[in-house]
Amino acid sequence: MKTLFLVAVCTGVLALTSCSSTSSYTLIKTQYLKMKEPVPVVGITQSNQKILMGGLSGLRLKKATNEELLFESITDRGPNGYFRSNNERPFLLPEFSPQIPTLKVNFNDNTFEVVSVLKLKNPKGAPLSGLPNSRKEENPIDIYGYMNSLDPNGIDSEALTSDDEGGFWVGEEYAPSLVHFNSTGVMTRRLTPFNELPKMYAERKSNRGFEGIAKDKNKLFGFLQSPLPMDKNFARIVEVDLETLKTSGEYFYGFEPNMDKLGDAAIIGHNQFLVIEQNGKKGEESRKYVYKITFNGIDKLVKKELLVDLGLTPFKLIEKVEGLAVIDSHRIALVNDNDFQISAQTQTTTGITPFNNDPNEMIILEFKEDFTK
Repeated sequence: MKTLFLVAVCTGVLALTSCSSTSSYTLIKTQYLKMKEPVPVVGITQSNQKILMGGLSGLRLKKATNEELLFESITDRGPNGYFRSNNERPFLLPEFSPQIPTLKVNFNDNTFEVVSVLKLKNPKGAPLSGLPNSRKEENPIDIYGYMNSLDPNGIDSEALTSDDEGGFWVGEEYAPSLVHFNSTGVMTRRLTPFNELPKMYAERKSNRGFEGIAKDKNKLFGFLQSPLPMDKNFARIVEVDLETLKTSGEYFYGFEPNMDKLGDAAIIGHNQFLVIEQNGKKGEESRKYVYKITFNGIDKLVKKELLVDLGLTPFKLIEKVEGLAVIDSHRIALVNDNDFQISAQTQTTTGITPFNNDPNEMIILEFKEDFTK
Protein backbone atom coordinates (compact mmCIF):
# COMPACT_ATOMS: atom_id res chain seq x y z
CA MET A 1 0.00 0.00 0.00
CA LYS A 2 2.95 2.32 0.55
CA THR A 3 3.74 2.41 -3.16
CA LEU A 4 0.13 3.09 -4.07
CA PHE A 5 0.00 5.94 -1.57
CA LEU A 6 3.15 7.54 -3.01
CA VAL A 7 1.77 7.34 -6.52
CA ALA A 8 -1.42 8.99 -5.35
CA VAL A 9 0.36 11.93 -3.77
CA CYS A 10 3.18 12.36 -6.27
CA THR A 11 1.48 15.36 -7.82
CA GLY A 12 2.24 17.10 -4.53
CA VAL A 13 5.88 16.08 -4.39
CA LEU A 14 7.10 19.23 -6.05
CA ALA A 15 5.43 21.42 -3.50
CA LEU A 16 6.93 19.33 -0.71
CA THR A 17 10.47 19.33 -2.08
CA SER A 18 10.84 22.51 -4.08
CA CYS A 19 13.40 24.94 -2.74
CA SER A 20 14.71 28.41 -3.34
CA SER A 21 16.58 29.05 -6.58
CA THR A 22 19.29 30.71 -4.51
CA SER A 23 21.81 28.93 -2.34
CA SER A 24 22.79 29.84 1.20
CA TYR A 25 26.34 28.75 0.34
CA THR A 26 28.89 31.14 -1.14
CA LEU A 27 30.99 29.90 -4.05
CA ILE A 28 34.39 31.59 -3.61
CA LYS A 29 36.62 29.74 -6.07
CA THR A 30 36.20 27.78 -9.30
CA GLN A 31 38.97 25.83 -10.98
CA TYR A 32 38.38 24.52 -14.49
CA LEU A 33 40.51 21.70 -15.89
CA LYS A 34 40.67 19.64 -19.08
CA MET A 35 42.14 16.19 -19.56
CA LYS A 36 45.81 16.52 -20.48
CA GLU A 37 46.73 15.85 -24.09
CA PRO A 38 47.43 13.48 -25.65
CA VAL A 39 44.32 11.82 -24.25
CA PRO A 40 44.87 8.05 -23.90
CA VAL A 41 43.50 5.82 -26.68
CA VAL A 42 41.20 3.09 -25.31
CA GLY A 43 40.83 1.20 -28.59
CA ILE A 44 40.74 1.23 -32.38
CA THR A 45 37.59 0.23 -34.26
CA GLN A 46 37.42 -2.23 -37.15
CA SER A 47 37.25 0.80 -39.44
CA ASN A 48 40.51 2.09 -37.93
CA GLN A 49 39.03 4.96 -35.92
CA LYS A 50 40.83 5.75 -32.66
CA ILE A 51 38.63 6.03 -29.57
CA LEU A 52 39.94 8.31 -26.82
CA MET A 53 39.36 7.88 -23.09
CA GLY A 54 35.97 9.27 -22.15
CA GLY A 55 32.55 8.40 -20.83
CA LEU A 56 33.50 9.35 -17.27
CA SER A 57 30.41 8.50 -15.27
CA GLY A 58 31.43 8.59 -11.64
CA LEU A 59 34.02 10.13 -9.34
CA ARG A 60 35.49 9.57 -5.88
CA LEU A 61 38.40 11.09 -4.01
CA LYS A 62 41.39 8.76 -3.73
CA LYS A 63 44.03 11.00 -2.13
CA ALA A 64 44.29 14.65 -1.15
CA THR A 65 47.44 16.29 0.18
CA ASN A 66 49.03 19.71 -0.22
CA GLU A 67 51.11 18.27 -3.04
CA GLU A 68 48.72 15.85 -4.73
CA LEU A 69 45.06 15.45 -5.61
CA LEU A 70 43.97 12.06 -7.00
CA PHE A 71 40.51 10.85 -8.01
CA GLU A 72 39.11 7.57 -9.25
CA SER A 73 36.46 7.69 -11.94
CA ILE A 74 34.63 4.96 -13.81
CA THR A 75 33.78 4.74 -17.48
CA ASP A 76 30.38 3.69 -18.66
CA ARG A 77 29.93 0.56 -20.80
CA GLY A 78 32.11 1.97 -23.54
CA PRO A 79 31.69 3.80 -26.85
CA ASN A 80 28.28 2.97 -28.29
CA GLY A 81 26.52 4.74 -31.10
CA TYR A 82 23.03 6.04 -31.67
CA PHE A 83 20.02 3.73 -31.90
CA ARG A 84 19.12 2.29 -35.30
CA SER A 85 15.96 0.42 -36.34
CA ASN A 86 14.77 -2.55 -34.26
CA ASN A 87 16.52 -1.14 -31.18
CA GLU A 88 19.91 -1.85 -32.71
CA ARG A 89 22.77 -0.16 -30.85
CA PRO A 90 26.25 -0.12 -32.44
CA PHE A 91 29.07 -0.96 -30.01
CA LEU A 92 32.21 0.54 -31.51
CA LEU A 93 34.50 -1.56 -29.30
CA PRO A 94 32.52 -4.69 -28.29
CA GLU A 95 35.57 -5.95 -26.41
CA PHE A 96 35.83 -2.80 -24.29
CA SER A 97 36.03 -3.45 -20.54
CA PRO A 98 34.49 -0.85 -18.24
CA GLN A 99 37.39 0.57 -16.29
CA ILE A 100 38.40 2.65 -13.31
CA PRO A 101 40.96 5.31 -14.27
CA THR A 102 42.93 7.16 -11.61
CA LEU A 103 43.03 10.88 -12.38
CA LYS A 104 45.80 13.20 -11.19
CA VAL A 105 45.12 16.94 -11.01
CA ASN A 106 47.79 19.34 -12.27
CA PHE A 107 47.03 22.86 -11.08
CA ASN A 108 50.13 24.29 -12.80
CA ASP A 109 48.56 23.90 -16.25
CA ASN A 110 44.91 23.33 -15.24
CA THR A 111 44.77 19.76 -16.50
CA PHE A 112 44.13 16.31 -15.14
CA GLU A 113 45.66 13.13 -16.51
CA VAL A 114 45.10 9.39 -16.37
CA VAL A 115 47.94 7.89 -14.35
CA SER A 116 46.63 4.30 -14.13
CA VAL A 117 43.67 2.20 -15.23
CA LEU A 118 41.98 -0.80 -13.60
CA LYS A 119 40.00 -2.83 -16.13
CA LEU A 120 37.07 -4.71 -14.63
CA LYS A 121 36.78 -8.50 -14.86
CA ASN A 122 34.01 -11.08 -14.62
CA PRO A 123 33.80 -13.58 -11.72
CA LYS A 124 36.22 -15.92 -13.51
CA GLY A 125 38.83 -13.18 -13.90
CA ALA A 126 38.32 -12.74 -17.66
CA PRO A 127 37.75 -9.25 -19.14
CA LEU A 128 34.29 -7.92 -18.35
CA SER A 129 32.37 -6.32 -21.20
CA GLY A 130 29.80 -3.56 -21.36
CA LEU A 131 27.50 -5.61 -23.60
CA PRO A 132 23.83 -5.98 -22.58
CA ASN A 133 22.52 -8.95 -20.61
CA SER A 134 19.49 -9.36 -22.90
CA ARG A 135 18.06 -8.05 -26.17
CA LYS A 136 14.85 -6.84 -24.54
CA GLU A 137 15.71 -3.14 -24.80
CA GLU A 138 18.84 -3.02 -26.93
CA ASN A 139 20.14 -5.31 -29.65
CA PRO A 140 23.94 -4.89 -29.72
CA ILE A 141 25.53 -4.79 -33.17
CA ASP A 142 29.02 -3.99 -34.42
CA ILE A 143 29.92 -1.00 -36.59
CA TYR A 144 28.96 -2.90 -39.77
CA GLY A 145 25.55 -3.94 -38.47
CA TYR A 146 26.35 -7.54 -37.53
CA MET A 147 24.85 -8.83 -34.32
CA ASN A 148 27.04 -9.01 -31.23
CA SER A 149 26.79 -11.63 -28.53
CA LEU A 150 25.22 -10.83 -25.18
CA ASP A 151 27.15 -10.95 -21.92
CA PRO A 152 25.23 -12.14 -18.83
CA ASN A 153 27.88 -10.46 -16.69
CA GLY A 154 28.04 -7.26 -18.75
CA ILE A 155 27.43 -3.99 -16.93
CA ASP A 156 26.54 -0.44 -17.89
CA SER A 157 28.63 1.14 -15.13
CA GLU A 158 27.67 4.62 -13.95
CA ALA A 159 28.93 5.18 -10.40
CA LEU A 160 31.47 3.91 -7.89
CA THR A 161 32.34 4.07 -4.23
CA SER A 162 34.96 2.40 -2.06
CA ASP A 163 34.16 -0.77 -0.12
CA ASP A 164 36.65 0.45 2.52
CA GLU A 165 38.70 -2.70 1.96
CA GLY A 166 40.54 -1.82 -1.24
CA GLY A 167 37.73 -2.79 -3.59
CA PHE A 168 34.69 -1.05 -5.05
CA TRP A 169 30.93 -1.04 -5.22
CA VAL A 170 29.60 0.00 -8.62
CA GLY A 171 26.13 1.14 -9.66
CA GLU A 172 25.01 0.02 -13.11
CA GLU A 173 21.96 0.39 -15.34
CA TYR A 174 21.25 -2.92 -17.07
CA ALA A 175 19.63 -5.00 -14.29
CA PRO A 176 19.86 -2.48 -12.61
CA SER A 177 22.33 -3.75 -10.03
CA LEU A 178 24.87 -2.88 -7.37
CA VAL A 179 28.07 -4.77 -8.12
CA HIS A 180 31.08 -5.51 -5.94
CA PHE A 181 34.63 -5.73 -7.31
CA ASN A 182 37.70 -6.64 -5.31
CA SER A 183 40.95 -4.69 -5.37
CA THR A 184 42.08 -6.42 -8.58
CA GLY A 185 38.84 -5.54 -10.39
CA VAL A 186 37.23 -8.99 -10.24
CA MET A 187 33.44 -9.12 -9.82
CA THR A 188 32.57 -10.92 -6.59
CA ARG A 189 28.87 -10.17 -6.10
CA ARG A 190 25.95 -8.61 -7.96
CA LEU A 191 22.85 -7.39 -6.11
CA THR A 192 19.79 -7.45 -8.38
CA PRO A 193 16.01 -6.92 -8.34
CA PHE A 194 13.94 -9.94 -7.23
CA ASN A 195 16.90 -10.95 -5.07
CA GLU A 196 18.59 -8.43 -2.78
CA LEU A 197 16.84 -5.39 -4.33
CA PRO A 198 13.12 -4.56 -4.70
CA LYS A 199 11.63 -6.35 -7.70
CA MET A 200 10.01 -3.16 -9.04
CA TYR A 201 13.49 -1.75 -9.81
CA ALA A 202 13.58 -4.11 -12.80
CA GLU A 203 10.88 -1.89 -14.33
CA ARG A 204 13.21 1.11 -14.52
CA LYS A 205 13.10 3.07 -17.76
CA SER A 206 15.65 2.08 -20.39
CA ASN A 207 19.13 3.39 -19.50
CA ARG A 208 17.78 4.85 -16.25
CA GLY A 209 19.18 2.46 -13.66
CA PHE A 210 21.58 3.25 -10.82
CA GLU A 211 23.34 6.55 -11.49
CA GLY A 212 24.70 7.18 -7.99
CA ILE A 213 26.08 5.03 -5.22
CA ALA A 214 27.36 5.73 -1.71
CA LYS A 215 28.38 3.77 1.37
CA ASP A 216 28.04 4.57 5.08
CA LYS A 217 29.63 1.91 7.29
CA ASN A 218 27.54 -1.25 6.74
CA LYS A 219 24.90 0.49 4.59
CA LEU A 220 25.05 0.77 0.80
CA PHE A 221 22.85 3.26 -1.06
CA GLY A 222 21.86 3.05 -4.72
CA PHE A 223 20.34 6.11 -6.42
CA LEU A 224 18.11 5.44 -9.44
CA GLN A 225 18.62 8.01 -12.16
CA SER A 226 14.95 8.72 -12.85
CA PRO A 227 11.46 7.86 -11.65
CA LEU A 228 10.12 4.36 -12.25
CA PRO A 229 7.22 4.40 -14.74
CA MET A 230 4.68 4.35 -11.89
CA ASP A 231 6.43 7.01 -9.80
CA LYS A 232 5.90 10.21 -11.83
CA ASN A 233 8.33 12.79 -10.40
CA PHE A 234 10.45 11.15 -7.71
CA ALA A 235 13.42 8.79 -7.89
CA ARG A 236 14.00 5.94 -5.47
CA ILE A 237 17.05 5.47 -3.29
CA VAL A 238 17.57 1.93 -1.98
CA GLU A 239 19.40 1.11 1.24
CA VAL A 240 21.08 -2.30 1.51
CA ASP A 241 22.38 -3.78 4.75
CA LEU A 242 25.77 -5.23 3.83
CA GLU A 243 25.70 -7.65 6.74
CA THR A 244 22.49 -9.35 5.64
CA LEU A 245 22.65 -8.32 1.95
CA LYS A 246 18.99 -7.41 2.07
CA THR A 247 17.12 -4.19 1.35
CA SER A 248 16.76 -2.37 4.66
CA GLY A 249 15.06 0.82 3.52
CA GLU A 250 13.95 3.12 0.71
CA TYR A 251 13.94 6.90 0.36
CA PHE A 252 12.35 9.18 -2.23
CA TYR A 253 13.94 12.10 -4.06
CA GLY A 254 11.48 14.65 -5.45
CA PHE A 255 12.54 16.47 -8.61
CA GLU A 256 12.23 20.17 -9.28
CA PRO A 257 9.88 21.22 -12.13
CA ASN A 258 11.02 20.03 -15.57
CA MET A 259 13.86 17.96 -14.10
CA ASP A 260 14.02 14.17 -14.23
CA LYS A 261 17.60 12.89 -13.84
CA LEU A 262 20.06 12.38 -11.03
CA GLY A 263 23.78 12.35 -11.73
CA ASP A 264 26.27 11.14 -9.17
CA ALA A 265 25.94 11.08 -5.37
CA ALA A 266 28.46 11.42 -2.54
CA ILE A 267 28.09 11.01 1.20
CA ILE A 268 29.01 13.95 3.44
CA GLY A 269 27.82 12.60 6.78
CA HIS A 270 25.40 10.18 8.38
CA ASN A 271 22.16 10.33 6.34
CA GLN A 272 23.43 13.35 4.38
CA PHE A 273 24.57 13.35 0.77
CA LEU A 274 25.31 15.59 -2.17
CA VAL A 275 23.57 14.76 -5.46
CA ILE A 276 23.52 16.14 -9.00
CA GLU A 277 20.08 16.92 -10.42
CA GLN A 278 19.82 17.74 -14.15
CA ASN A 279 17.46 17.80 -17.10
CA GLY A 280 19.69 16.02 -19.64
CA LYS A 281 19.65 18.92 -22.11
CA LYS A 282 22.59 20.63 -23.76
CA GLY A 283 23.36 24.30 -24.37
CA GLU A 284 21.19 27.13 -23.14
CA GLU A 285 18.38 24.74 -22.12
CA SER A 286 20.67 22.77 -19.82
CA ARG A 287 19.82 22.88 -16.12
CA LYS A 288 22.10 21.29 -13.51
CA TYR A 289 22.24 21.67 -9.74
CA VAL A 290 24.04 20.13 -6.77
CA TYR A 291 21.77 19.59 -3.77
CA LYS A 292 22.53 18.66 -0.21
CA ILE A 293 19.96 16.10 0.89
CA THR A 294 19.05 14.70 4.28
CA PHE A 295 17.08 11.53 4.89
CA ASN A 296 13.94 12.21 6.92
CA GLY A 297 13.33 8.55 7.69
CA ILE A 298 12.66 5.37 5.75
CA ASP A 299 9.86 5.56 3.14
CA LYS A 300 9.84 9.35 3.23
CA LEU A 301 10.85 12.17 0.91
CA VAL A 302 14.34 13.53 1.41
CA LYS A 303 14.95 17.09 2.53
CA LYS A 304 16.70 19.18 -0.15
CA GLU A 305 18.94 22.22 0.12
CA LEU A 306 20.58 23.86 -2.89
CA LEU A 307 24.36 23.91 -2.74
CA VAL A 308 25.14 25.36 -6.16
CA ASP A 309 23.57 26.06 -9.54
CA LEU A 310 26.04 24.65 -12.07
CA GLY A 311 24.66 27.13 -14.60
CA LEU A 312 26.88 29.65 -12.82
CA THR A 313 30.01 27.60 -13.52
CA PRO A 314 32.03 26.55 -16.60
CA PHE A 315 29.72 23.51 -16.78
CA LYS A 316 26.81 25.75 -17.76
CA LEU A 317 26.25 24.34 -21.27
CA ILE A 318 27.27 20.70 -20.70
CA GLU A 319 24.62 18.00 -21.19
CA LYS A 320 25.89 15.33 -18.78
CA VAL A 321 27.61 15.95 -15.45
CA GLU A 322 27.93 12.45 -14.02
CA GLY A 323 30.82 12.49 -11.55
CA LEU A 324 30.77 14.12 -8.09
CA ALA A 325 33.35 13.80 -5.33
CA VAL A 326 33.76 15.51 -1.97
CA ILE A 327 37.34 16.72 -1.38
CA ASP A 328 36.80 18.22 2.06
CA SER A 329 34.13 20.17 3.94
CA HIS A 330 34.49 23.17 1.61
CA ARG A 331 35.39 21.68 -1.79
CA ILE A 332 33.80 19.37 -4.35
CA ALA A 333 34.91 18.13 -7.78
CA LEU A 334 32.75 17.27 -10.78
CA VAL A 335 33.48 15.65 -14.16
CA ASN A 336 31.46 15.42 -17.35
CA ASP A 337 30.53 12.41 -19.46
CA ASN A 338 31.51 13.27 -23.04
CA ASP A 339 30.17 10.00 -24.52
CA PHE A 340 33.62 9.24 -25.96
CA GLN A 341 33.06 12.23 -28.31
CA ILE A 342 30.49 10.34 -30.43
CA SER A 343 28.30 12.91 -32.17
CA ALA A 344 26.10 11.11 -34.72
CA GLN A 345 24.89 7.77 -36.00
CA THR A 346 27.36 5.11 -37.13
CA GLN A 347 27.25 4.45 -40.87
CA THR A 348 27.16 0.65 -41.03
CA THR A 349 28.03 0.62 -44.73
CA THR A 350 31.44 2.12 -43.96
CA GLY A 351 31.78 1.48 -40.22
CA ILE A 352 32.53 5.17 -39.70
CA THR A 353 31.18 7.13 -36.73
CA PRO A 354 31.21 10.96 -36.61
CA PHE A 355 33.03 12.46 -33.61
CA ASN A 356 33.10 15.90 -31.98
CA ASN A 357 35.76 17.68 -29.96
CA ASP A 358 33.98 17.64 -26.59
CA PRO A 359 36.76 17.19 -24.02
CA ASN A 360 36.81 15.43 -20.68
CA GLU A 361 36.38 18.30 -18.22
CA MET A 362 36.57 18.79 -14.46
CA ILE A 363 35.67 21.64 -12.15
CA ILE A 364 36.66 22.06 -8.53
CA LEU A 365 34.35 24.31 -6.53
CA GLU A 366 35.22 25.85 -3.17
CA PHE A 367 32.63 27.28 -0.79
CA LYS A 368 33.04 29.75 2.03
CA GLU A 369 30.80 27.76 4.36
CA ASP A 370 31.22 24.20 5.64
CA PHE A 371 28.56 22.31 3.69
CA THR A 372 28.86 19.19 5.86
CA LYS A 373 27.23 20.87 8.88
